[in-house]
Amino acid sequence: MKWIFCPIDDSRVRKENFDCGVTELNDYLKKYARQNHIRGMATTFVAIPQDGDGRVSGYYSSSMGEIKRELLPEQYRRRLPRYPVPAMRIGKLAVDRAMQGRGLGEKLLVDALNKAVRLSADVGVFAVTVDALNERAKEFYVRYGFLPLESSELSLFIPITRIVEAFE
Repeated sequence: MKWIFCPIDDSRVRKENFDCGVTELNDYLKKYARQNHIRGMATTFVAIPQDGDGRVSGYYSSSMGEIKRELLPEQYRRRLPRYPVPAMRIGKLAVDRAMQGRGLGEKLLVDALNKAVRLSADVGVFAVTVDALNERAKEFYVRYGFLPLESSELSLFIPITRIVEAFE
């Protein structure tokens, strides 16, 4: 299946029937994502089938943030300044039940990571962070090279240098 990744405020987007199985993620898309997008709080990108009716099959939101140096594993703390380092944050990532298990989550993640790499050419970005919703979500991110932060088992990061290497 071919996908169009577009901002949530695109006129083609139909989000009312989205159901990923997690109320919090469904509600975010339906009630808050567009408002946060317009206000500049978090950008949300949706995946709609190229030959479909605009119904959202998956989405992710991103914003800027920082990582406190002391939360990074020791090997990453070396040679870093003693203040927080800049990061792009993936706040939400979800796939509609009808599309789960078909690789759309990976495509959404790759799209987000591509945006992080492009952003890092113009703005300082040390890493991409995510707070996984649960162990299953954590396993998804770990498969793509994310590492745990010292603050929580579900708080993860991946250095931008690692992303760049993977895309080369």
